[in-house]
Amino acid sequence: MPKLYKEIILGFAVILFGVFCWYFLRYVFYIGNLTTGCWIAGGILFILWGIVLCLAMLLIRDKRILFGSFLITILLFGLFFNNEPFYYLVCLIILFVAFVSANDRIRREENVQVNLNFWRIWKRGLPIFMTALILLISVVYYFSPHIEKFQHKQITVPRKFFNTIIAPLEGVIISRLEGQIKDLDVEASKILTPQQIADLKQKYGIEIQKNETIKDFLYALINYQLNNVSDPYKQFIPIGLAIAMFLGLKFISLFYVAFVILFSWLVLRILILLKFARIETETREVETIKL
Repeated sequence: MPKLYKEIILGFAVILFGVFCWYFLRYVFYIGNLTTGCWIAGGILFILWGIVLCLAMLLIRDKRILFGSFLITILLFGLFFNNEPFYYLVCLIILFVAFVSANDRIRREENVQVNLNFWRIWKRGLPIFMTALILLISVVYYFSPHIEKFQHKQITVPRKFFNTIIAPLEGVIISRLEGQIKDLDVEASKILTPQQIADLKQKYGIEIQKNETIKDFLYALINYQLNNVSDPYKQFIPIGLAIAMFLGLKFISLFYVAFVILFSWLVLRILILLKFARIETETREVETIKL
């Protein structure tokens, strides 16, 4: 098969797996309800795209095919995400620059080596590309409908967590009530006056039911105070979650890069066995200076 055809095949693979990854991101952030199988499939998709990108940056010598295929992949991103074109455009430009930089680093590392060390070659370029890709994913997450829910969602302390925290404080709370109760499982309606119960409902929206205990009342009060204090800061929740997403994915990328390089090496070996690629020994003339 002519070399040009092989490069076109690799370029097409870059586009194909890139589009599948954009579709998966769209499904995650805009549709949701993912099963375990969907997450596994998504992880495999991104690993396969990483493998194809590594092979393309190493094997495609024609820059028109290499950069053209990646540019098409970036343009197809707009079919899935177009609600914030300015921010996405900035991130896509950063991603393209990172791809060009990663390819340049891989080429330079390949040229200085006598015996090819594929781990060092790909390790030089892949991390910088992954950082730009993680930035794009984090921005997509920031503008997704999924994250907007947190601005309007009530914050609720898990009941089991509350019970664990309140247990060592039970004695202190009972002593503050000056011996009115022996434990926090007493019905709140027996301790609070009708006026206090009415004030709680009117001012705080906390309605004391007949069978609710003091512990239930404290749980409702803590949730109310938590949401009342956090309301002015809820506008910062999306950016905080986006930063958390970036840092989390950045940590995962440490393992992702290692897996991608390992599998890229295995796939490259298979391609060599199939005579799709080959390793050649070249004689190079270099300048030197002596006394």
